[in-house]
Amino acid sequence: MRQGTAASRRPRPPQPSLVVGGGLLGSHVALRLAAAGHPTTVFSRSFNPLLHAAAADKGVRLVEGAVELSTPLAKEIDAADVIFYTAGSSTPGASDRDPAASLVGSVAPAVALLEQVRRAGGRRVALASSGGTVYGCPTTFPTPEDAPLEPISVHGLNAVALERYAQFFADRHSLDLVVLRYSNLYGPGQLAQRSQGVVAAWARAIMAGEPIVLFGDGSVRRDFVYAADAAEATVFVALNPAAHGAYNVGTGCASSLREVLDVVEDVVDQPFVVETREAREVDVPLVELDCSRIRALTGWAPTTELRDGVAASWEWLRGLNMAGVQPAVEPSAGASRPR
Repeated sequence: MRQGTAASRRPRPPQPSLVVGGGLLGSHVALRLAAAGHPTTVFSRSFNPLLHAAAADKGVRLVEGAVELSTPLAKEIDAADVIFYTAGSSTPGASDRDPAASLVGSVAPAVALLEQVRRAGGRRVALASSGGTVYGCPTTFPTPEDAPLEPISVHGLNAVALERYAQFFADRHSLDLVVLRYSNLYGPGQLAQRSQGVVAAWARAIMAGEPIVLFGDGSVRRDFVYAADAAEATVFVALNPAAHGAYNVGTGCASSLREVLDVVEDVVDQPFVVETREAREVDVPLVELDCSRIRALTGWAPTTELRDGVAASWEWLRGLNMAGVQPAVEPSAGASRPR
């Protein structure tokens, strides 16, 4: 059992918070904030079923809208002390297929948000970035935050551009900024849409009686971090005034896709077929993040073991399936998406 620092355990006064993006990470961050007593609003074009199901009971306010220079978003920013930017539609495969569309869909909305925060003034921004792709193919493992940013995919390049824009606003306009670089998120709330999320994609395929897709020989290794654990880290950092710069959020321990496949086979306890496809150039061979910086600041460390997290993901998706909720899964959705 981990022990947090005195600063991380000390009760904090309620801080009105705005989460921009109602997907996997945004949903868990919002629910974590609300559970800690912070008035929380989620602004998004759509909302994860996990968030929809719990928002009313947890006191989370949902506002539908696009991230752009608009009055509705400005109004929500004005009412918040802390803004969590967790939106973004970029994935490694899709970004390489259409770099221009990925730029418009991921970087441009973030810049629009930063500009509105600049106009409002006095707000703190926690920006979600990609610890799985910004470092490219590093030479140091676990990889620390000061490693060179040398992405090998357009998706990673978008994440670096987003960070650079945010840092520009911090330097030029004194924006109060913290960046969180996540490894591979998974857990309840992951829907396996847009070719992301190996755990959810495989679970969905198994439920549908379809082959699961494995790119390459399964030797690609990923740092899988449970979404609820990552949300806890996010809130700890964002609400800590001593936090500045970039923080990795992962487990510091990589698992191969073959190892994940073994866990899935154990958890689902039913037969399925594995379809092997050619490895993709956009996939980083190894993601393993050094999270000592965030641990030193907050005392945070992940607590969910991979098997427990996969089991929770399977049960949540099975519940959706039994309820007749069937989010679309693309045929190529067998590779994990490094954030």
